[in-house]
This record gives sequence, C-alpha cells and structure tokens, in this order.
Amino acid sequence: MLEGLDDRALELVAAAETLVPLLESRAEEVDRTGHVSPDMFRRLADAGFIRLFVPKRYGGEEQSLQAQMAVGATLGRGCGSTAWMTQIVSGSSLMLSLFSEQAQKEAWGNNPDAGACASQSRASRVERLNGGYRITGSWSYLSGVEHAGWAMLHFMTPPPAPVVMLALVPVADGRLQQTWNVVGMRGTASNTLHLEDYFVPDHRILSIEEALAGNPATPFRNDRLSKVTYGPAVEVGLLASSLGVTQAALDYVLSKAPKRSIQYSIYNTQTESPGFQVQVAEAAIKFTTARLIAAETVREVDYAAARGYQVDYTNRTRIRAAIGLASRLLRDAVHILTQAHGTSTFAEVNPLQRLWRDVNVATSHGMTTEMFGYELYGKALVGSSERLAPLV
Repeated sequence: MLEGLDDRALELVAAAETLVPLLESRAEEVDRTGHVSPDMFRRLADAGFIRLFVPKRYGGEEQSLQAQMAVGATLGRGCGSTAWMTQIVSGSSLMLSLFSEQAQKEAWGNNPDAGACASQSRASRVERLNGGYRITGSWSYLSGVEHAGWAMLHFMTPPPAPVVMLALVPVADGRLQQTWNVVGMRGTASNTLHLEDYFVPDHRILSIEEALAGNPATPFRNDRLSKVTYGPAVEVGLLASSLGVTQAALDYVLSKAPKRSIQYSIYNTQTESPGFQVQVAEAAIKFTTARLIAAETVREVDYAAARGYQVDYTNRTRIRAAIGLASRLLRDAVHILTQAHGTSTFAEVNPLQRLWRDVNVATSHGMTTEMFGYELYGKALVGSSERLAPLV
C-alpha cells in the first residue's frame, strides 16, 4: 500500500506508525468513554493527518487517496475508533474542497486543521430565502463531530423540483446530542447535530448532482482534490480503520498462540495444531484479499484524478460492490481469529473482543454493505437506468 507514495506521504505514514503504541494503550479508554480525547486529537492534527485533503493554498497537505488510506490503516492498528474519526474528519475535506472559494476561505483560512464531518440525514424543514436557505433538522451519525469545526448537512430543496444539496455549517452553531450508543466503534462519537431555523448563505451551499457531474462550485478546477471521484473515495476510505483493526487482531492472535494451549486436546500450544494453522491462514488470506481490493481501488481513483477525469458510473458501482466484498472479508477474518483464539476472546479485559466489536460495526456502514453494492453493480451491468443512491 506504500508503493508509489511520495516522500511527504511516507513521512505521514511514518508519523502514524510512531503513534500506534500510544493509541493502543488508550484504546480501552476511548472505547469506555466514547470519546477521543482533545489532547490526542491535537497530536493527530500536529502530525498533519487532519489536513490530508486540505488544499495547499490554505496550508494543507493536498495528499492522495492512497496516502490517506495508508495513514488510516496504520492508525487503526492502534485504535479503530481513533482511526475512523481521523478518516472522517480529514476525508470530509474532499467534499469541502468542492464548495465555493468563499466557503473554503471561511473554513480553512485561519485554521487548516478545522476539520469537517458529514451526515446523509436530511432536513425536516427547508425554506428558500433571498441569498440562501433556512433549514431545520437533526443530522445523525456525524462521526468526529466533537472535533470537527464544520458539518456538511444534506437537505432537499423545496418542490416542485427537489434537488439534493449540502449545507456547510459551523458545528458550534448547532446543538449536539449524545445519541451514539453502540457496541463497537464507540469512540467515534457519531452523535447528532440539531439546527432550528438556521440560515445558510448560498456560498455555503453545494449541489451534490453538479459536484458529482464534475461541475462543482469551486473555481479551482485544476486542483488534484477537485478531480477526485468522490463516491468511491468515501467508500474505500471507510475501509481504512477496519484494515488496521484486522491487522491488529491477526498480530494479537499470532503473538499469543505460542503460549496458549488448546483446551480438551493434546496440544500444549495453539501453534502445534493443524486446525489452528488453517484458521489463521484463512483469516490472513481474507485480510490480504481485502487489502488488495482497497489498494487497487485507491490506485484506480487516484489515477483518474491525476488525469483529470471522473470514474464512470458502471465502474463506480463495481467499486461499491468490491468494497462490500472487502468489508465482509475483514469481518469474516476477525471472526475466524476469535474462534482460533478461543473463549477468552470475550473476556472484557481481552482487547480482541474490542477489535471484533469494532470491525463488525465499521463494516456495517451503509456505504460498505455487500448486498446493496452487488445490486447497484448488477443493475449497471444489465443496462438498467435506475439509480438507487444519490452518492455512488
């Protein structure tokens, strides 16, 4: 996954490597409290991870999707929640870079580490006014909202011709509610933001349809970031933390095996057992296959951006389906590892049970589910014109 990265990208991955032991030591606390601490977020920002997709003109890194994937997968080896939060708060800048120049200046002009988050929930009430929109609603599953400076919130324009839009809003202008009460990825703090009769000026509004058609509001059309095919970039980005979590689970099980016996058997150590050997081999191959899918996808999307074109719809649906398959492979790999390790996996003090919970929640995200990806790709393959999702 590192092949072809430039020197700065390799520096960023190396910086992520140095943080892995610290993240691992704090992972239980993040899981228990449901938060990534402010001081840890500051470390992530200081390392350059939050500004990975911020344009260079605002002090950002303007990096490739491959670099973000490598950083996210590395951080995930230490803490899945921290990696996911970082991936979202940095990755959302891809879409923010498609907003108007004025919006970008407001977001990053004084702080390239402001960060962003996004929700596909929609406003409950929308009114068109002179110079903007007034919106009311509750937007949930906002991963990283506690640390992000800005939120990008979906809404539909009023009839007769409703269009899906994004409103860019300072997080501080809304009211946060703790709603993320789940069994895994607890520290992502994917909570809910409420707005009541909130006015959003036109320069902080983005048409999803226009942006995905290659006609975004930004005047900086030659930037690397504005050429990235957004749907596949989001989908593959969601795999990064699970890749890291699965690697951590494999490393943990293999490290413990030489000192663990297999109960009710003749084996004094797990490593002696052919059954155990087959299990870890199967898990490792599933993990490797998922990693290859992710690596090929980021190369494809980065290649298209570098040459100035968007990935076509059929290939976007293929990518969605492939990401779904990779998600299942990672989930299956960790499950196999829990069975190979044994019942003690599920002791609360065992970090493997947290990794198992995290990968199951992360790979259940709506943009990584396998069957829907296959449905999208299948319709494209048979020439159906039906569009099942606004963002592919």
